[in-house]
Amino acid sequence: MAEKDLIDRGTSRRLAPAAAAAAVVAYGDAPAASADPLSPSPDPFEGAAGEPWWLSGVVGSRPSGVPGWAAFAREAVDAAPHDVVVADRAYPGLSGFGPVLAPFVEAAAERLRSTLAKEDGPVVDGLVVDGPVVDSPLVNSPLVDGSSPVLADFRRQLTRRLCRIAARTLVTELHEARRLGRLSGEGAEERFRDFVRLTARRDGLARLVTGYPVLARLLATACLNAGDAFAEMVVRLAADRHLLAPAGVLGHRAGTPDGALGGSAGPGVLTGVEAGAGDSHRGGRSVMLLRFADGARLVYKPRPLAAHRHFNTLADWFGSLPGAPELRVLRVLDRGEYGWAEFVEERPCASAAETRQFYRRQGALLALLHTLDGTDLHHENLIACGPHPVLVDVETLFHPPLGPARSADPAARALHDSVHRVGLLPQLLVGDTSALDMSAIGGGRAASSPIETADWAEPGTDRMRLVRRAGRFTESANRPRLGGVAADPSAYTEALCGGFRAGYTAISEHRDELLGEGGLLRLFATDEVRVVPRPTWTYTTLLDESTHPDLMRDAAERHQVLSLLRTPLLGVPALPGVEDEEIAELWCGDVPVFCTRPGGTELWSGTGRTVPGAAPERSSDGSAASPDGSAGSPHEPAPLTGLARVEAKVRAMDTVDRQDQERIIRAAMVSTSPEPPHRAVPGGRARSAATAPEPEQLMSAARSVGDQLVSLAYRHESRTNWIGLELLGERYWRLTPMAADLAGGYTGPALFLAQLAALTGAARYAEAAREALAPVPGLLDALHGRADELGPLGSGAFAGLGGIAYALTEVGTLLGDREILELAGPAVRLSCAASMAEDGYGVRGGVAGGLVSLLAVYRATGRPEAWRGAERCAERIAAAPLPDSAGFADGAAGIGWALLRFAG
Repeated sequence: MAEKDLIDRGTSRRLAPAAAAAAVVAYGDAPAASADPLSPSPDPFEGAAGEPWWLSGVVGSRPSGVPGWAAFAREAVDAAPHDVVVADRAYPGLSGFGPVLAPFVEAAAERLRSTLAKEDGPVVDGLVVDGPVVDSPLVNSPLVDGSSPVLADFRRQLTRRLCRIAARTLVTELHEARRLGRLSGEGAEERFRDFVRLTARRDGLARLVTGYPVLARLLATACLNAGDAFAEMVVRLAADRHLLAPAGVLGHRAGTPDGALGGSAGPGVLTGVEAGAGDSHRGGRSVMLLRFADGARLVYKPRPLAAHRHFNTLADWFGSLPGAPELRVLRVLDRGEYGWAEFVEERPCASAAETRQFYRRQGALLALLHTLDGTDLHHENLIACGPHPVLVDVETLFHPPLGPARSADPAARALHDSVHRVGLLPQLLVGDTSALDMSAIGGGRAASSPIETADWAEPGTDRMRLVRRAGRFTESANRPRLGGVAADPSAYTEALCGGFRAGYTAISEHRDELLGEGGLLRLFATDEVRVVPRPTWTYTTLLDESTHPDLMRDAAERHQVLSLLRTPLLGVPALPGVEDEEIAELWCGDVPVFCTRPGGTELWSGTGRTVPGAAPERSSDGSAASPDGSAGSPHEPAPLTGLARVEAKVRAMDTVDRQDQERIIRAAMVSTSPEPPHRAVPGGRARSAATAPEPEQLMSAARSVGDQLVSLAYRHESRTNWIGLELLGERYWRLTPMAADLAGGYTGPALFLAQLAALTGAARYAEAAREALAPVPGLLDALHGRADELGPLGSGAFAGLGGIAYALTEVGTLLGDREILELAGPAVRLSCAASMAEDGYGVRGGVAGGLVSLLAVYRATGRPEAWRGAERCAERIAAAPLPDSAGFADGAAGIGWALLRFAG
């Protein structure tokens, strides 16, 4: 199956990069061909031609010795039982594969116990913990003998992870065993259990491991990483336990009901650990949620928290400013390479006034994060704690510009640099049939994902198979609740804007306290902050889909799929040169992570290696930047630091910019609004007498609209565009730079301004109209020779190429601009081609729209190709059945009108 077919199947074009990651390795999701999984073998660990069994699991040069993952896999197999009893019960999801992978899990648990047993008086930053870690009240002695609930959590979570990694291969082997008649049992459930029994035995597991050495590598790597990360957390917890309560990260356990600082007692016995609360980075390390016997909870973060500590300092300063609301911050204990954070519980609002306070504070928080170039702050990064929005993650402050910042489109650049980039405001991920808001303000609802992901049909049977279904997102804790009902953000737009206005004004009026050598912004200069060059779901999808069994026999095959990150198929990263490190981290089972410092430009990956050539944008004046973010020598251009960008933004803050940001906030909030109800007009209302408005009134109103269009336009290098709302799927609104179509794009304002210029003679309207059409030549050139894309674009009058041809003709005529008129020629030819390839017949986006547009061009210019195109459109419409809809835009009324125009 062609890659494009796989990408387009059930997936929106807007999700193509993520879909491609799934599709390229899906191979139609059919079971791969397999050798007999149950045939006897003298010694599966004896490779062909004397080569080691694990060699196919290695990419690149041959190791000098046995890789650690291969040694671990062999130990796990050797510890597997000779026979296995599989319980006679149902196995939902992937749970039935647990017995197969149990030897790997037990080997990891034993390695973890052994590691902790050796820890005697660990030293962390000079703090000595008396006695063995495992004998302290922190972790309890049963951790060593295996009865600890903490180890039970470790086993359970690792089993789930290994099952996800091995599922596709095991299902393939299940199908092959059934095909060969190797499974005993009368029913599908019995045969499934027999497969699990045979594969979980030592000989069966050995054949699985040696037959799929890449799978063995992934399983062993996951086990080794999980054990090391868990042990590291326990040792750090033992070293820091006496620091937790004084830092206030234990909540009310710190001494007061509101979690104020105080007290010195550490937490009680550790009774539970939930690993994987975030993505895995840096060798399997992830955020962990810890539970203690006394009820305390604690969040472990295996990365530096200096930026969060300094953000709290800045938030305290911000809350002290006149007019700015006080912000509740997440208390953290920064320990250098890692840290601890309080667990913030969701709490409802007590009144409508508290809900308004929540959104006012969220608006102020938006102003602060916008100032700091924060981004990627989605719904999982914010907790609604009564009237307080609490940020639980601020790792993406001082973020370098992404792709749109370098766009030639001034509206794209402006939107990228605006409050919209922070991630708090509504932003839709749109699929074929649904959309999902991931933002902290509008997201968090229980909803279906617009992206279909792998799921399993008939689990626990020998008919188990992979299917594609829309995933489900559960409700998050980011929206305030009142009386058990989550708030509708659109109802609090005024409170949100009021908080933003107050926060922005407070910052701009006290900017001197932020700037300069002693300014608060310099606190962040050497902090580690994260850079996100691609959407995280591109990585997670690739990790999941690259476990296809066809990629589990030879590492070179899987490496080739991971190397698609080097191609445009999976999108282009925002910063160049990161692909090698992305692939290396994916091989470790991690979501790639990249970091920098606000006062510098060096970028490094989760492996600790520096990424060459990945520095962010350079200063516009070519000046260098020193390591602390200040300006350097003007003679040698250097990349612009995150600190320098933020300082420049703070210096430029003014009333005009604030009003612009408020407009963007209000426009973005439209997407959270429920559909307005349609009410019938009450009968019996007297009609008012029709009064024709005076021409002067109409012209005054038109000038007012034109002046507003000119003032709201964004300009860059003789190009003009606007930020607008795009209607998607008749239900969803998305804030975006205007495209080229007539109804929702920049050709519409250009046509209006050209008509206004012709009536008034005002040069500013004509200039704006010309600048709005500046990208059209490039668009037409790009579409030339790409016939496969013309059909989806269509020839429609309002949402297709026909409307563009019409607008170019009218604007060129109104302004007497021959260059614009000449552009109508290629637009007509593209519209004609699109009309023959499209499926729709309506006026808005289909053949009827192409008909009236081409007819208008012909009557204005006499172009013969426009007349021939109109004739072909009429012939197509006459031969087609009428649509079910009777409406004008997409239905029979509009089609009939188009035919009447052609006939007349």
